[in-house]
Amino acid sequence: MLQNTYNFNQSSVELEIMGLPDYSKDDNEKNISIISSWKLSIINKPEIQGNLDHLKCVIKAFYTFAATTLLERNERFESDFIDISLDKEGKFNLLLKSSKPGIKPLTIKLGSSEFADIINCIDQLKVSDNIKLDFNELDPVIKKKNIYLIEKHKTIESLLSPLLAIFSISIFTLASTFFYENRDERNKNISLALNNKSSNTSSLVIIIK
Repeated sequence: MLQNTYNFNQSSVELEIMGLPDYSKDDNEKNISIISSWKLSIINKPEIQGNLDHLKCVIKAFYTFAATTLLERNERFESDFIDISLDKEGKFNLLLKSSKPGIKPLTIKLGSSEFADIINCIDQLKVSDNIKLDFNELDPVIKKKNIYLIEKHKTIESLLSPLLAIFSISIFTLASTFFYENRDERNKNISLALNNKSSNTSSLVIIIK
């Protein structure tokens, strides 16, 4: 049986997934439920590859580190296969550890754009209809205080737009009322002035709208 291969690309990064369908799960011939191998290629960087457990570890590492970075915590992520940390220059340091004896760890340094490209490829994999991988166990675990901060920011953002809209409508209404009241007052004054000036003439009517 031939393996299926799917590639997910974003600028400097390509994620390749290879595997087979699992017909016991009603897969069709184009699906991959049994991942046999994968490869993460980054321009001008060594390739990262491994088995399914390695792939899950990489996905969880990148998602978790991205979440903690957004929360401005910059915590080091450590696992049996990959460590991620942020240096003083804002570069992402990856330390890849082989499960095979005698192979030294590999260090890869990534910029923000390369890190974002990897996250994008993982997101493409996550939403792919052809790859049957359980992502629930790969979601980052965030402490309660951080969840509170996220929910707080979401609440503020959700309320900001309606409040701005109401504020804008109120300002527009007040401005319109002020304009029309002043215009009516000016029209009245002009009419009175013209009537006073034309008291000795028979007919002079001026309407300003």
